[in-house]
Amino acid sequence: MSMKKEPSALELPLLLFFLLSAAGWLWEVLFVRLSTGQTVNRGFFHGPWLPVYGAGGLLILLLLSHLCGARLMALSALLGGGVEYSASLLLEGLFHTRWWDYSAWPLDLNGRICLGSLAAFAGAGWVLVRLLGPALAQELSRLPRPLRTGACRVLCALFVLDAALSLVHPNTGAGISFPA
Repeated sequence: MSMKKEPSALELPLLLFFLLSAAGWLWEVLFVRLSTGQTVNRGFFHGPWLPVYGAGGLLILLLLSHLCGARLMALSALLGGGVEYSASLLLEGLFHTRWWDYSAWPLDLNGRICLGSLAAFAGAGWVLVRLLGPALAQELSRLPRPLRTGACRVLCALFVLDAALSLVHPNTGAGISFPA
């Protein structure tokens, strides 16, 4: 009996979700650091991940990988903006708190999304589909299966624990959140 070398159906998407969530967290922390001089742990969760980036990035990879050019960028902007707007509504509805507000940005929609964030989603979607996504998936699939499986288990366990903690005690404070 030979050992299966291909990743399970969920390993690569899960690992991509966590990588994109961590990349989003790093982006936000660096953006706030460069714009305010403060280092803050951004987002609702306590760990180094922003699932809105992981979910948006994974949806872009799964739904838009067959596209290119302007269509890819436009739909990435719409999909990313939809995920961001929905997450904002959900979090505010549950916790009466906002973790971001684009009200001061040009062409915002209820402070939840703005032209700048949509443009970032458009560019990030193109980079993700045309460059990063395929390369990341290829590198992750090269990892030994036990390592991939173990990483998925550990990351999922940490994520579930963080989600449970964050539902009871969301990550809030100066530079992180504000009352809605």
